[in-house]
Amino acid sequence: MSTVLLAGGPTLVRAAMARVIEASGLLDVVGQAADETRLRAALTAPARPDLVLLDRTLRGGNIAQFAEAVRIASKPARTIVFGIADAREADACLRAGATGVLAADVTAAQLVAATETVLRGGLVVVLETAPAVTPLRPRTAGPDVIPPLSGRERQVLTLLAHGHEAPAIADALGISPLTVKTHIANLLAKIGVRHRGQAIAFAYAHGIVTPSATLVDPFVARLPAAS
Repeated sequence: MSTVLLAGGPTLVRAAMARVIEASGLLDVVGQAADETRLRAALTAPARPDLVLLDRTLRGGNIAQFAEAVRIASKPARTIVFGIADAREADACLRAGATGVLAADVTAAQLVAATETVLRGGLVVVLETAPAVTPLRPRTAGPDVIPPLSGRERQVLTLLAHGHEAPAIADALGISPLTVKTHIANLLAKIGVRHRGQAIAFAYAHGIVTPSATLVDPFVARLPAAS
């Protein structure tokens, strides 16, 4: 069973989250860290958690400082940030390495579903006023504003942003899963990020994918032709 560490936030909130998560039967809550010192200790322990659920209040009100805490947590473990207020904060957390961003008013079902999705390698963004991250810059994706991704790399990135994993992308594009992983590694290097979540944030921010877009079968038909 996968393990989760709850970090930051009021003691009562952490206790409530622990009960919700453990009741799902999907995760084992292996610890709670009230502050950053305890968080760092838990992340360097021999039995490191698979997932960190990080409360937005861990470093106070400064989003830049909190993003640094996200970077610390996301290096050894997948990280979901809880209590995000708006798209600006969500964007900062995703760029710092988070693969899940949740508003403070999510339901218990949304919390459990988010942990399950993130542990499978997906990205989750649930805000109070929008279902996904709103770009902070114009949605233009011309060659002058993004690295020279190939047509196939754009296809792979688009499908990643819509929640598809490597086997499904391989089936959709008629290529092998190994080739998909190679394309992912190449596009990560080109745009200068380390995690798939950061690549997905890049795709939204640069207009390669828009938050309102929905891919339906056959979803590849809507993508630009691969070069």
